[in-house]
Amino acid sequence: MTFDNNKKWVVIGGGACGIAVIGKLLDNGVNVNDLLWIDPEFKAGDIGKKWCTVSSNTTVGLFTKFLKNCKSFEYEKCPIDFNLNHLIPADTCKLSEIAGPLQWVTDKLIVDKKVPIIKGLVNEICKSESGNWLVSIKPLNDNDKDQDIKKIIGENVVLTIGAEPLTLPISDNSNQQLITVEQVVNPDELKKVCNKDDVVAVYGSSHTAIIALYNIIDIGSKIINFYRSPLKYAVYYDDWILYDNTGLKGYSAEWAKEHLEKNPSKLIERVQVDKDGCDKEFIQKKLSTCSKIVYAIGFDRRATINLKLNESDQHWINSSKLKYNESNGIISNGLFGIGIAFPQFKPDRVGNLEYNVGLWKFMVYLDQVLPTWFNKN
Repeated sequence: MTFDNNKKWVVIGGGACGIAVIGKLLDNGVNVNDLLWIDPEFKAGDIGKKWCTVSSNTTVGLFTKFLKNCKSFEYEKCPIDFNLNHLIPADTCKLSEIAGPLQWVTDKLIVDKKVPIIKGLVNEICKSESGNWLVSIKPLNDNDKDQDIKKIIGENVVLTIGAEPLTLPISDNSNQQLITVEQVVNPDELKKVCNKDDVVAVYGSSHTAIIALYNIIDIGSKIINFYRSPLKYAVYYDDWILYDNTGLKGYSAEWAKEHLEKNPSKLIERVQVDKDGCDKEFIQKKLSTCSKIVYAIGFDRRATINLKLNESDQHWINSSKLKYNESNGIISNGLFGIGIAFPQFKPDRVGNLEYNVGLWKFMVYLDQVLPTWFNKN
């Protein structure tokens, strides 16, 4: 496919949020020829590649609302009767249930809507002399010299670049082996790196940490769960949810209540750290008994792109260090961020401040901010 190197809208990232941005731009009358979508694979992002085995915090009903909210998706006309359509709307499900529909929508946008795409990795974005954005695209294969386009000029650029699990360095003198979040949430992969003779240190008390606990327990390993904050559960009211973004939900909540509180598992020892009076020597002694370690302590924006936000900038800013307006996603004039890498920060009804994360929340947020993005000047 050949097209003009100058685009009004360049969307970077092919995950759920990138899909939503493309759909909403089309819904708002942006001409398909004014769009460019960049991603290495166009395989539904991390949901499609990494997290299919994960039990979601989002309900089936909200996944369905996400799919039906964009007219450009035309999900009602989908000829595939996905299993998602037959699940109970109020229940949660594994992310594999939404991965298939997201891939179908991606293919439809590219094939039927003819959204121009480039399969590649964006490694640099800088302000051009015209005041637009110069987007540099790195080939997927360093030996691939057959590329029609290496640089794109975008009037507006939207970053939906996702996030990676946070981790901490393990001492060179330590005997522990790191089990990554990607490994611990996938039972088949976990069996390759963990066995029943291991003692596993799991850091965290979040949704991801609970998944780590029940997957490791299924192997029969002993666990020492080091945590800062007590377990927190989402509380459901008629028309809103307290601790919607930070509280445990679905299967993870049910499992934690049963196996950590009501009938605590004999294979799990929980140790609270970073509290007044905590015995650091005791904690270190406990950690020294562990052969494997899991850090389920949150996610951080991907550090894959270097940026210059002004022509006068002498140094590049890594994407992980970008500052953005947390109420509207604006990074700079004509440069925007959305999704798990750039979530909205807002109070709930009782004043708790949380980052809004979830497919339906991103769609609602996108509806709120797009008018501001269109009128950036």
